[in-house]
Amino acid sequence: MFYCMRTIFKNIAKQMQYMDSRSESETDMHDGDIRLFSTRNTVVAIDSPIKLRILSLVSEKPQLFDRIVEETRKAKSTISVHLRDLERAGLISIQPDREDSRRRLIALTSDTIGRLTNADRDARLPAHITRRLAADLSFDDDDLVSFFRYCVRVFRTQAMTMGINLDPVLEKTGAEVGRILAPRVAGRTVEELVFRMDTFWQAHGLGKITLTNTLPLTLEVRGCFECEDLPVTGHSACAFDRGVLGSVFSFHLHSEVTVVEERCYSAGDDRCIFIITARS
Repeated sequence: MFYCMRTIFKNIAKQMQYMDSRSESETDMHDGDIRLFSTRNTVVAIDSPIKLRILSLVSEKPQLFDRIVEETRKAKSTISVHLRDLERAGLISIQPDREDSRRRLIALTSDTIGRLTNADRDARLPAHITRRLAADLSFDDDDLVSFFRYCVRVFRTQAMTMGINLDPVLEKTGAEVGRILAPRVAGRTVEELVFRMDTFWQAHGLGKITLTNTLPLTLEVRGCFECEDLPVTGHSACAFDRGVLGSVFSFHLHSEVTVVEERCYSAGDDRCIFIITARS
């Protein structure tokens, strides 16, 4: 009994660790990075670390003013100035809390498009992948999978060299695809769901999916179509896959989930690992 309880608490701690790592990765900005947001009327560029931290905090759900002050460790007057700027730009809304009108609730009212960054401009493809890409230039007219993979590689690599990161757009695109795919691969259990996903992935040349753990829910992807042949950047790159997996498992669990990529070919790993947890 003691061993079972200890195992349960260890797994809960692991899930909390993965949630914390996701929050950290969202604010992984490099010097000179500019993040782009889309409002109803315009596109807004933000490079202030404090403003970006605030936007990250309210990206999933509205936050109380005092919580933002606590998380940013800045003075209330400083946060108030940044909030007014963000509100004027149309990026957030500030409303009284329904449970306590003395408290202010800050909500995101814009969409993240991506960021302009120099971080990946110098990323280079390994020699063996360069040779493989050259070979892929000659594919049969009916080989749509190879053509699709080639287009994805060229698009992502060109965007990197131009200093453009479009991960938020790719993730939202993946989420839309996942919503259409979810009923098609649905299963009664997680094991059946992953089996049907793996069958679909392999049939269409998207990679091989394996369920490696159920608590936390962990998937391993070998031969990932999205990132296997991307330059090694030192960080994860499977935004589209995160979106797909998020929608598929939200459908299966009847609850919104968070998908964290723990390992990635683009980070220099030999496979992709995704951790999926229910949102609190």
